[in-house]
Amino acid sequence: MRSLCSPKDHLLDLDGIEIAVRTWGPEEGIPVLALHGWLDNAASFERLGPLLDGCFIVAPDLIGHGRSDHRRHDSGYYLWEHAQDMLAVTDSLGLSQFHVLAHGMGTGIASLLAAMTSGIASMIFLDGIGAPFTVAEHDRVQHLARAYRLKRMVQRSQLQGFAEPEASRFDNLESALLQSRKRLDGELSAEAARVLVLRDLLQLPDGYCWRHDPRLVLPEPMPLTEREACDLLREIRCPLYLMLARQGAFKGTGIEHRQAALPAHAKVSWHPGGHHFHLEAPDRALVDQILRILARHEGGLLQRLVNE
Repeated sequence: MRSLCSPKDHLLDLDGIEIAVRTWGPEEGIPVLALHGWLDNAASFERLGPLLDGCFIVAPDLIGHGRSDHRRHDSGYYLWEHAQDMLAVTDSLGLSQFHVLAHGMGTGIASLLAAMTSGIASMIFLDGIGAPFTVAEHDRVQHLARAYRLKRMVQRSQLQGFAEPEASRFDNLESALLQSRKRLDGELSAEAARVLVLRDLLQLPDGYCWRHDPRLVLPEPMPLTEREACDLLREIRCPLYLMLARQGAFKGTGIEHRQAALPAHAKVSWHPGGHHFHLEAPDRALVDQILRILARHEGGLLQRLVNE
């Protein structure tokens, strides 16, 4: 499937931090905030975004990812901070009401957004069911201690990629592609990986290095607990649609640990492909399903807000 819709790139300054944003479609179209997953970037929607005719797709690089700035060294990358950033993005673009299309870790950010604003018309989760990285309630203190020790160990040993921005280098593009495919999704095709990698690479005189913050691979000292992640899902009031990949993160019995936490109005559908099925080869059926959802709920937000 092909579309003539070309992307546009923007830089938004949010309190001194620049967030890179890629958009598709007319600004007067149905507004959709597209949230990528862990270690991905806005290019996650490079193939799907142009196919969503009549929509204004807003796909930011989360802070620390892609072409966006990194956080200060005394800051972290918590999901609720990403959620606050995304509200700042929609505010800066004048989007008081919008839909959310989220993939992987982006669905965890979306679950927090749902608690922060009533301006969301609908949510579509792509192979994600809320916060992906959680800790058990009884293990919170021990996790904090382990995360802090790991951070200190990395800083002291100056592991590859942490000592200086250019330390994690690749002689050629193929080497970066290989590392990316191993890290993100072993079944991700070389072509799909290339789409993500090209937005995340910085070319140097003698090769390439990653743009993303290497601290993203470290565990956060105080992540959400599993109970908190489930509570956030239960509290989602807007229409919620989960589109899961048959060979993705929830194949087999993978969905069971979160299924009971889904609100009663949530609708689940299964689609061919792996975790990045929306990037690999979005088919007409997937595109039409998303467009029907967006059209169905575009006019219903105002009524829902009145009823509340």
